[in-house]
Amino acid sequence: MTLKPRKARPEKIRVTLWDAPPAGATPLDLPPRRIWPIGILFAVMFVIFGAVAWASAFKMRWVDVRGVFDLMFVLFEAFWLLGWMVGVAILGLLAFLFLFYGESARLQGKRLVHVARLGPLKILGEYELGRIRNVRLEPAKNEGRYRVRFDYGAGGSGLGDAMEEAEAERLADILRGAVQGVTPLPEPLVPRDEAGPGPAPAPLPQAPDLPPPSLTSPSSLALIAANLVPLAGVLLFGWSAGHLMALFWAESAVIGFYTVLKTIVVGRLAAIVAVPFFVGHFGGFMAIHFMFIYYFFIRGLQAAGPEPGVRDALLGVFVPMWPALAAFFVSHGVSFAVNFIGRREHAGATVAAVTGAPYKRIMVMQFAIIIGGWIVMALNNPVPALVLLCVLKTVVDLSAHRKEHTK
Repeated sequence: MTLKPRKARPEKIRVTLWDAPPAGATPLDLPPRRIWPIGILFAVMFVIFGAVAWASAFKMRWVDVRGVFDLMFVLFEAFWLLGWMVGVAILGLLAFLFLFYGESARLQGKRLVHVARLGPLKILGEYELGRIRNVRLEPAKNEGRYRVRFDYGAGGSGLGDAMEEAEAERLADILRGAVQGVTPLPEPLVPRDEAGPGPAPAPLPQAPDLPPPSLTSPSSLALIAANLVPLAGVLLFGWSAGHLMALFWAESAVIGFYTVLKTIVVGRLAAIVAVPFFVGHFGGFMAIHFMFIYYFFIRGLQAAGPEPGVRDALLGVFVPMWPALAAFFVSHGVSFAVNFIGRREHAGATVAAVTGAPYKRIMVMQFAIIIGGWIVMALNNPVPALVLLCVLKTVVDLSAHRKEHTK
């Protein structure tokens, strides 16, 4: 069985919006590559997915928001639409890039420069002429047409699409002449798995292990202090299980906010796509979660009479607990500054790991809280049970905090 040769990697790859060939560069005429069918496919998918998004947005315009259920339903659809639009935008961008694809090549000094143009984006791959070997023609699938191929390093590459034999031979002759006019360069060291037995390469530097934050670290102390605020609300202001459930739900939203900041730090340009997708997915999760919290723990399953309006319902839930919300916001801000930035937890982190972390912590924390909340409601909200719930939440939260920040 004949193995397909490995694709050669250029000596240098760069992406730019501006590419001006320098004086003295020799352009190489390449036939246009038939890549427009891919662009049409992406364009069709863009139209279909965009139509679904437009229909959802149009339907949302006619929803009459009368209560918390209606509001959460609209928010869920809005967040879902935001995540969906990320995919629509990507499909539209790919359609545009592939429909306006083009390529060119030139001999520039002692290098062969290949330029792939995707709309306004240009991807330049540079090959050292002194390392190009065995320039040849290979038959293409199209009968009577050929491709210009050459060996480079441990693999092979080529120029342009399939073309007539005379045109391919002319292009190959130009490249052969350019290669013969330069001094051959030594090949770079071959990786161990290709060169056979030999000394192992030096290991890449690894990020140092990070022990869990101590109980007296700034982030742990800030977390404990923030959890004392709802305890004070129970003992001094008569907060119920519903108030605690809503507060702990709001803390999840705070975690989502700092996750967005972490994604921007880690992802940089990738955050342009990652952040809207995360906000759409996490926001939809939070909307359904709040609907569950509100109707089970705040309004209650046995509630009778007309449901309060959205504004009155939300103000009645969140205004009394704004000091606790501020405390949680500061606590997670301290953790972000001290651990993620100060202890360099962002080094080596990936966007997938950062955006997936909130779900693990929230699931564990909310499971413990909801079980405790059911017990408190079964006991008719006695103060000792609410105090125990606050302590339980603090212990679970502190354990998750130490585990999350151990590397």
